[in-house]
Amino acid sequence: MTEKEFISGRIKKIEKGGIKKFPENFITDSGTEEIELPGKALVIGEEFFGSHEILTVDGNSFLQLQSHTKAKYIVYSNRLKPKVIRIPVSESDIRTAVSNYENYLDDLLKEIKLDYEKLFPEGKNSILSANEIFKVLNLTRY
Repeated sequence: MTEKEFISGRIKKIEKGGIKKFPENFITDSGTEEIELPGKALVIGEEFFGSHEILTVDGNSFLQLQSHTKAKYIVYSNRLKPKVIRIPVSESDIRTAVSNYENYLDDLLKEIKLDYEKLFPEGKNSILSANEIFKVLNLTRY
């Protein structure tokens, strides 16, 4: 098996098992509000005087927030580019949802690395392979 075949196989395996949806699988609908999104890919920009800017991938400013966790929540929620998302009103609920989602992503990364090391004991590209898998699946981990 080649690394390219490994990557392709892992993508298919993850898709078949179902990728958990953020935020739906990580929050309850009680105590949430709606935020409209631009329908474009989003990234977190630099912190500037305590504010965290969310940018579209073409570099346009979308939103500025005081909370880095809330910025991550919005970017993670935008994976499939919905027009509207639900976000908890409570900052602690946002932190919990983001933390649980990041743990889920970390578990996926660990699983990919372990599988890679079993198949390619001498290989040193487990991180590159995991990055490629996440890129194809449109998963981001801040």
